[in-house]
Amino acid sequence: MRALRLTANDRTMLLGSRFFVRLPRSTGEAILEDVTVSTHEEHDLVFHQGENIDEVFWVLSGLIRLYRVGKDGREADLAILPMGEMFAESAMFLGSRATANAEAAEASIIARLDSRMLRNLAVSDPDVAQAFINLLCHRAEITEDILAQDRLLTGIERVASYILSQCPEGSTNFSFRLPFQKNVLAGKLGLAPAGLSRAFSALRQAGVTVSGRTIEIRDRHVLEQFQCGG
Repeated sequence: MRALRLTANDRTMLLGSRFFVRLPRSTGEAILEDVTVSTHEEHDLVFHQGENIDEVFWVLSGLIRLYRVGKDGREADLAILPMGEMFAESAMFLGSRATANAEAAEASIIARLDSRMLRNLAVSDPDVAQAFINLLCHRAEITEDILAQDRLLTGIERVASYILSQCPEGSTNFSFRLPFQKNVLAGKLGLAPAGLSRAFSALRQAGVTVSGRTIEIRDRHVLEQFQCGG
């Protein structure tokens, strides 16, 4: 891990992110004065589940993976966080205890801030408290969506839905490059890597071709049948 300073571009990005955008600019800029920055190589662990942490974090670049480990050693991905996302905010209100493991899914840069200072600010400043409420409600909505997806969609349907979510409006044939490794996509969709491979194989009949991290779709209308369980 290497310590850095927050750049002007970092400040602009953070002030436009979900948490800061709801704050008066002067409040956001004041908070950022106390931020530190660190770099992390792929697979670096930022913190362990159950660990006492006194910081909150934002992703400046790269991807951060949040996951839990079961008693049998299996890992369950909870979230893959891209640039601008805040994490470990829940620990501020849960006795500073991390609710999951946080790992750099690829080389990443993160911003860090003393959580005790931010928690005290939330008590004294209604704008900061409201920003936290909005953020936590957003997190709850995402959790509900993931739970519903896990209960309602098969692995193949989840993969088809993800591919279709990348389809440009009005396009029938399209291709795109995954923004992360396929094992990261598997975790994001709640699948084992082998399950993702099986889903890609099953989707070949829908005209889906996978080469490395590039995915090509021949006809989105055929793929939509798999999204709906066809």
